[in-house]
Amino acid sequence: MNRKFIFFCLINFSATLSTLATGSISHEGDSSFSLSSEQLKVTWQKKQQGWYISEIITGMKKVAHPSGAYTILYKKGTPAGARVDLDIEGRGYTFFPSEIKKMKDGSLLFSEKNGVGEVTAHWKTDSIDTSDLIVEISLTAANNGYYSIATPTIAVLDPEELAWGMIPGAWYGRELVNDRYLAAQYSQGLPSVPTLARENSTMTLSPLLSGKDGITFTAVPEPGTAADPWPKDSMLRKINKVGMSTMNRHNELSPVVYAPVLGQEGSYLQAGETFKFKFRYIIQDADWFTVFNHVVNNIYEFKNFLTLQKQRVSLSERLQNLAQFLSEDKRSAWTTWDFNNLTIGANGSKNADIGALYMLAKNANDTVMQRRIPFVRNYKLAQQQTSPGFFQYSATGEYPSNHGNIEENPVFFSEVGNWIEPLYTTYYTLMDMGNMLLFNPEDKEIRERMRLAADKLMSWQKADGGWDVAYDRLSNRLAFPDLKDLRPTWYGLLVAYKTFGDTQYLDRAKKGADWLIVNGVDKGYYLGVCGDARNVWDFATAQCAQAFLDLYAITKEDRFKNAAIETARIYATTIYTHPVANGSPRWVNGKEFKDWEISQVGLSVEHINGTASSAGPILISSFTSLFVRIYELTGESLFLDMARAGSRGRHAFIDPYSSMTTYYWDRLPTLGAGAREFPHHAYWQIGWITDYLMAEIHLRSEGKVSFPSGYMTPKVGPHVSYGFAEGTVYGKKADLLITNGGFSSTNPYFEYITAKDSKTGKIYLMILSQSPTKQTGIVNINTSKICGKHVQPKTVKIIEGNEATLNKAKDEINISLPAWGFTTIELSL
Repeated sequence: MNRKFIFFCLINFSATLSTLATGSISHEGDSSFSLSSEQLKVTWQKKQQGWYISEIITGMKKVAHPSGAYTILYKKGTPAGARVDLDIEGRGYTFFPSEIKKMKDGSLLFSEKNGVGEVTAHWKTDSIDTSDLIVEISLTAANNGYYSIATPTIAVLDPEELAWGMIPGAWYGRELVNDRYLAAQYSQGLPSVPTLARENSTMTLSPLLSGKDGITFTAVPEPGTAADPWPKDSMLRKINKVGMSTMNRHNELSPVVYAPVLGQEGSYLQAGETFKFKFRYIIQDADWFTVFNHVVNNIYEFKNFLTLQKQRVSLSERLQNLAQFLSEDKRSAWTTWDFNNLTIGANGSKNADIGALYMLAKNANDTVMQRRIPFVRNYKLAQQQTSPGFFQYSATGEYPSNHGNIEENPVFFSEVGNWIEPLYTTYYTLMDMGNMLLFNPEDKEIRERMRLAADKLMSWQKADGGWDVAYDRLSNRLAFPDLKDLRPTWYGLLVAYKTFGDTQYLDRAKKGADWLIVNGVDKGYYLGVCGDARNVWDFATAQCAQAFLDLYAITKEDRFKNAAIETARIYATTIYTHPVANGSPRWVNGKEFKDWEISQVGLSVEHINGTASSAGPILISSFTSLFVRIYELTGESLFLDMARAGSRGRHAFIDPYSSMTTYYWDRLPTLGAGAREFPHHAYWQIGWITDYLMAEIHLRSEGKVSFPSGYMTPKVGPHVSYGFAEGTVYGKKADLLITNGGFSSTNPYFEYITAKDSKTGKIYLMILSQSPTKQTGIVNINTSKICGKHVQPKTVKIIEGNEATLNKAKDEINISLPAWGFTTIELSL
């Protein structure tokens, strides 16, 4: 072969690599221009209609259908909100720009002048995130009216090429569905027609599509484009500056972001006024979660939120204060009343987290909780119908009808409506009674009621493994014939198996889990449990993940572990990641806070297409323990970061009177009422905090500190119970010990869980640092709260972790821990 030719090829190949590495522009005459980086190359060519994208290469792959078409929406008169949501409002002006100019820095400037106005679009590669293209479009209006700029159609997917699509918090799926209500309201599939999602119920502003070729692409508005939900001194969730879709105006699958939204703030322009919209495309030869992770951490700076957050009140202190609140009948709204010849009791209108109540009774030796148990036990018995009929041995509802009323024949009923769900039997009989039996396995009546409930649940299971969502209480007809029960209803049979050891329950649980994998997990479809929102997607999705984990722990069958991980990945998209938090001042009722202190970032929601849009996220962060466990399985740091962001630095939302956080984020201005309207939530808060701390301890001790976990609590999330059996602390058996006031710390970053060796009486103190920086502090010991009288601590021994010194004179331990550090101390009294 000609050596000169080889040398020529090598020189050109080297130049090509240099271009890809540094990011540059190339062009051939006046008909082709390209932008390129290490990971991406985009080429434009000139046709009669204008400049269009002829080729996109990411890694070594070509994107199948590049486009480059621009669309501007215009409406002279006031836009109608409903038509805006349907993406049919206004006239869409679609065009390819007629002019292109290479800038000195290698970027490209496109321009077009038409009936809608003058449009320029500045494109460049990102020198840091080399899979990204940064674009800024400027529109100068030709006429008075309402305008909206769409991100240009970077590329199009044919429906049969779709592997995955989503707008986080709006809809998910691997297929287009013609039932727009099912897609847009229940998040099951991508709408087959253009439809807009609003920013206030979108947790990450990133409409995203993945093809079967492995390429994922998304459009992401520049942080700050969307509205700030708390811009200064009040909540402002109604403003909607950004709209998103997975389909453009021409019914083509493509990620689209609109700004401003027609009819919303900033959309009205007078002739000659200019609006600018900055955003980016991310195009990677990678799966959707990799790209989602990139958006969350690199664009919306989620990891930096952990640095901003500061602890003012530790979770350990909150646990003690919550227990004290619950121990006072009047403060915690404890009440008893007659219900069909039983005296039942609850804090407020219902019970919540039976496992947490029993843990306080046993592990804190809380005599108030011990006194309440018989009334709560009666409540559970009354919740299950024993009289003959279609619903015999099922749980018939969530709330007693005669709370505060006098009724001749009271019943338990649903949150709204007149239906009974098989899931109620899983929740309020099998899960709750299962936790009760873990603490009191000799309760024969509860055991028998559980068996009857399990058999009832099996009788309702269909041949394919699924269940109906609900039955009308009177007619017994299907209450939701349009929906599938894409929830962990089968989990009740897993609880039954662990309680009775009868393999028929395990077999049926596996059959139900397999049905959910095929009909739910594999498609990205789930159903919620909040009847007042007609069961749209909610925290039950996280419960699916934990249920799969529990099933995997028994069977060791990988499909259940994989289902747990995939479900958790989907649930991670429902954690708020915007707006980017900072340290600027905000005011609540005249009191100054930092922006991060009241930020929605890191919090989950009740239901994504319900209260999320109006009330924002919730402060019960039950998902945090699940995410720690998923991190242990996968090593994916986003799960751990989200767990820590959701659990730390939320002191602004704590009601001093009850130590409960307000449930809904928007209740912050009325903090007391917002927290105390649901007094039973205190049990859920104790439950999720305990599980989160136990999960972190298990992680940081590499499993050397481990306590048996029980079953999930109904409804609010995947956290599980503890305290019913001995655990191990570095090989030594110990019982979980709750000593309200026995330990405290001068450093609110220090979290602690204690256990007691029943044979030696030694106390094990497990201390976590919840800070990304080194921390020092003092742990105070109040032995009168531990032993019933004051005794001087004898010795402190470090089992694992940093050194600690005991000051016997002051009954305190001096501790120093590195970032996210952990230590275990053996204390002899």
